[in-house]
Amino acid sequence: MSLKNFNILMLLKYQLFFFYFSAVYQSLCFVFNVSGFVGLRDSFYVTFLWLVPIILFQKYSKKVALFIGIVLWFASLPSLFYFFIYKQEFSQSVIYIIFESNIVESNEFLHTYFSWWMIPSIIAYSVIPYFLWKRLDNLNFIISKKLILIPIFFLISTETFAKSYILGSSQLESSVEKQMIKMQCSTPWNIIFGYISYKKVLNDMEELLAKNSKLPPVKNLKDLSTNVNTIVLVIGESTNRNRMSLYGYERDTTPRLNKMKDDLIVFKNVYSPRPYTIEVLQQALTFADEKNPDMYLKKVNLLNIMKQAGYETYWITNQQTQTKRNTMLTTFSKIADHQIYLNNNRRQNSSSYDEVVLKPFSEVLNDKKIKKKFIVVHLLGAHSRYDYRYPTKFAKFDNLKVSDKLDDKQTESYNSYDNAVYYNDYVVSKLIEDVKHIKTSASLLYLSDHGEEVFDDIKKMKMGRNEYAPTNSMYTIPFIIYGNKKYREINDYKKMKTLTNRYFSSSDLIYTFSDFAKLRYDSLDLSRSVLSQDYIQRPILIGDPENKKTLRDLLKKPFIYKKIELKS
Repeated sequence: MSLKNFNILMLLKYQLFFFYFSAVYQSLCFVFNVSGFVGLRDSFYVTFLWLVPIILFQKYSKKVALFIGIVLWFASLPSLFYFFIYKQEFSQSVIYIIFESNIVESNEFLHTYFSWWMIPSIIAYSVIPYFLWKRLDNLNFIISKKLILIPIFFLISTETFAKSYILGSSQLESSVEKQMIKMQCSTPWNIIFGYISYKKVLNDMEELLAKNSKLPPVKNLKDLSTNVNTIVLVIGESTNRNRMSLYGYERDTTPRLNKMKDDLIVFKNVYSPRPYTIEVLQQALTFADEKNPDMYLKKVNLLNIMKQAGYETYWITNQQTQTKRNTMLTTFSKIADHQIYLNNNRRQNSSSYDEVVLKPFSEVLNDKKIKKKFIVVHLLGAHSRYDYRYPTKFAKFDNLKVSDKLDDKQTESYNSYDNAVYYNDYVVSKLIEDVKHIKTSASLLYLSDHGEEVFDDIKKMKMGRNEYAPTNSMYTIPFIIYGNKKYREINDYKKMKTLTNRYFSSSDLIYTFSDFAKLRYDSLDLSRSVLSQDYIQRPILIGDPENKKTLRDLLKKPFIYKKIELKS
């Protein structure tokens, strides 16, 4: 074989070696009809970029390939694992969640979803590139060939940028963004550019926090409530209303709320727009929605409005993300006048049950020096792992049979989730009881950020959340209002009880909550308040607003699913 043919053949082997780490995942997505052929094609072109250092350092090309290969192998595992678990594409939202998580949460996730068959799968996946690498040899191009091939391979891998900026008339920023989108189908650029995008969102949130006080307030704000008033917003976590006996579930998971049912306003048809906490709150607490997802960066939010109305604002949380590290969720909490972080050990583990919010909540609630209080209580609720969410004495459903369709591990998770909902019932009911005993006007609105699929749909047999493989349980949330005796004396409580069959998306929570607080201002659209006589039914949109194809109107296209039948 001539030296020329040797080099060409060896380059093809190098290309195959590098392409392998993107090709396996993209091929699975294509074969299982998760995505089209574009990802496979684009990742092939992007892989040419790795040939540049191979040619530059051709004397050590095999060693360089080994180093690059190890990086590519490690970076390809998250997307591969994600496909194994969900049979879905490794999306931008998932990458955000990874960067918002910590080691303990990752361990919880692995414990929940890891299966034995993944080990031989990963071994097989890892052995193949090892043998591909063993067949590689160092290259031996003359300098003139190197000077030709290096720019060619670089242009092949970055042709989108070249067409857009060098040959076209697009701006530098938009051209770079197009190139990043093109490269995100390939390992490790999906994670690298995902992180860059995540940091940009974080910086936007930090910038919002810095200029928050300078944002123009809502115009012509009027508070029609009493001068002494307390309003509570309780944000739950991962709670599917269809696993609450308050909503008709067979198991008695909410006995305390059931007992006070006559005093509650229980909305039956409320949905979250997305199955992720941060993305939901970016809409629920702001004027953003599925059609205008970035509006949270441009206008004031609910906390600003309550402060403008003269309320002292508090954020009490048991969420692990409330540590000193910067997260998108922390930004919201910092807007409040007072923050009470109760889970500062960076863990979402069994050492911090939601009952820790009860004492500080009671203290704030009973502080008579503050006349107008707005209190946000953020719970851990039924966040996975579910068996970490409740004390032992609340393990009511342990060892119960669920269905022959579930194996022992799935049964354990199913029962643990019901235990978490059972404990959540205790915490939420305690918060309501505290509000009940306040002599002045006090009211509470409780909802969950999103739901959770825990083997509810017998056709899907899934657990967790993924908006690219949506199920009914991921979006069905509880939405409950309570007003104490004084509140009912000055509000039409009976009228509010007649509205509970309305369909509503929590993306419009800011309108409903403003109405609930009896606030009025120019930009308040009462047709979007589920409590208003002016309410107009709008589409109930779910999905990723950055990917319009995923948007789904649940009124036009409800979920068709087969509910699991429990053993008696």
